[in-house]
Amino acid sequence: MSVKSPSWIAEYLSNDKKVLLVAGALCEQIDFGSKSLLDYASQLAETFGIPVAATGNTVRGFRERGIDTRKAWAAEIINYMQCDEWQDPVIDSRPEVLVFIGYSPMHMKKLVCAVKDAQTVSLGNVYIEEATYSLPDAPLSRWQEELAELVNTSSVPTS
Repeated sequence: MSVKSPSWIAEYLSNDKKVLLVAGALCEQIDFGSKSLLDYASQLAETFGIPVAATGNTVRGFRERGIDTRKAWAAEIINYMQCDEWQDPVIDSRPEVLVFIGYSPMHMKKLVCAVKDAQTVSLGNVYIEEATYSLPDAPLSRWQEELAELVNTSSVPTS
């Protein structure tokens, strides 16, 4: 729906919204050399105080970095979003925003399309038109710069 800069997304996540980070297996598989995608996802959760629902063994990596994380499949989170009452133990009430990281573009698109009654943020290196907000298309080196900017933004612009 809308391409946004890392600083805009940082400001958006800093506002008083109920946010849940949904982290996929690519968090453990993508290595930028000096940092992994899991390092950026962990720093994002820590910086913005966002609870984490992580797929499979990705939970272990978050916990090793001191991030309180619950194991949950993305499909479970999507299913909970469609129920009348929020029942997921990751977060005490229905999130207003789901932030997706660590999924292939195809899976990211399917996940954000299935979300109802919440906004979505795609933090992949491919623009996801179906997401409420998405980072733009970027080669891996630029994507890493965008993730670093996102987690290191200390003074965020207001526009």
